Amino acid sequence: MNEHWTAIVKERIDPELLQWEEPALAKYSMDYHHFSPILTRQLQGKLAECIATPRSEQELDALLSVAAETGVPVTVRGNGTGNYGQCVPVTGGIVLNLAKYNKVLETGEGMMRVQAGARLGKMESTARKAGYELRTMPSTFQSATIGGFLCGGFGGIGSISWGTIWDGLVSSLKIKTVEVEPRTIELQGEEILPYLHTYGTIGILSEVEINLAPRVEWMQWAVTFDSFAQAFRFGQTVAENSSLVKRLISVHEWPISSYFIPLDLPAGRTVVLLEIDTDCEMQLERAIADYGGQAAMKISAEQYHKGVGVSDFTWNHTTLWARKDDPGLTYLQLNFDQIRALEQIEVMKEEYPEVMNHIEFARQNGKLLISGLPLVPFSTEEHLNRLMARYEQNGVRVNNPHTWDLKDGGRSYAHDLLWEIKHRHDPGGILNQEKLKRPAASSV
Repeated sequence: MNEHWTAIVKERIDPELLQWEEPALAKYSMDYHHFSPILTRQLQGKLAECIATPRSEQELDALLSVAAETGVPVTVRGNGTGNYGQCVPVTGGIVLNLAKYNKVLETGEGMMRVQAGARLGKMESTARKAGYELRTMPSTFQSATIGGFLCGGFGGIGSISWGTIWDGLVSSLKIKTVEVEPRTIELQGEEILPYLHTYGTIGILSEVEINLAPRVEWMQWAVTFDSFAQAFRFGQTVAENSSLVKRLISVHEWPISSYFIPLDLPAGRTVVLLEIDTDCEMQLERAIADYGGQAAMKISAEQYHKGVGVSDFTWNHTTLWARKDDPGLTYLQLNFDQIRALEQIEVMKEEYPEVMNHIEFARQNGKLLISGLPLVPFSTEEHLNRLMARYEQNGVRVNNPHTWDLKDGGRSYAHDLLWEIKHRHDPGGILNQEKLKRPAASSV
């Protein structure tokens, strides 16, 4: 690295875009990797030396140009709601904070075009005013950015109907290269897919056009059951029923719901949290009765996105609420077999009774995806690794949330393509260093 990069940055970049003070460095070098005690230890003390916050494309290009010239590491950041250390600058340098690169550029028929720092909460409210809504968004949507979601997210609210970030959510992307003269690469269709969920290692996502869904009037429900098995079967039935329009199905074994203090749910019962089309209310009530459930809470569509909602306790927000009460808890990320899921869950529960099951129903490539985000009391890294290995022996796919390496976490779409793309767009190898390791056989 050019040891005089700081002087060059100060000379060429508007000082209003730069922060050098220790509190800012600490704040913007963090995300929610503290969900993992392993990542907390591994990433302790990893800090940027400068925070750069561009507001325009010209300012973004100027920053990337200086970074390419000096070879200073650059780690891109949305709003820091990720869980794997995606925006932690492992090798120091500059954190590129895109929070102010956030304009909603266009809203049209079934589409929206935005800058990478646009917040999903603003995008959702803008879309709903126009008669649409986001297809898929994380539980952190009120604060998360679209760039952060696409570079570090997966599914979330809406994915039970519309799928994950790889399932037609994005219609076009603009990627910035990190060169002395940065280029803008425009991508469409299937060529977009390898760029999603790559932690900003292979180019800077600067602009995105997404496909929207028609607006639906969503009721929110909390339905409780005597047993986890009843709740799971109910959730899977709702998930598989194409005539029952839904945005969220989230199953929580007791005592997980005891951590959801604002909801004040009945003790000792498994809860299913749902967002269901108002027009499907009677259909849902029949399904609840069929599986012996009890509606503990029902919120009208008029209250949707007003105050606390059920989605605030689902996906990774579940872990957040649980750790507020018990910081000794951590979590896993699992994909169960569609046919054997309940059997797999019950086998693991018998062997590891301390595991608290949390299931999210989604779709990927049109197929039902049964995702597990169980809560686990942490003891040692060795015990956690044995638990993950046992899940795999039981036919469950594990996406390890306790690593910041893309391949080890198993989260990129086409990992074998990424290094060659990175070489073209980041020839100096300065983007989010050490998150994407060079393949052993690579000559570039």
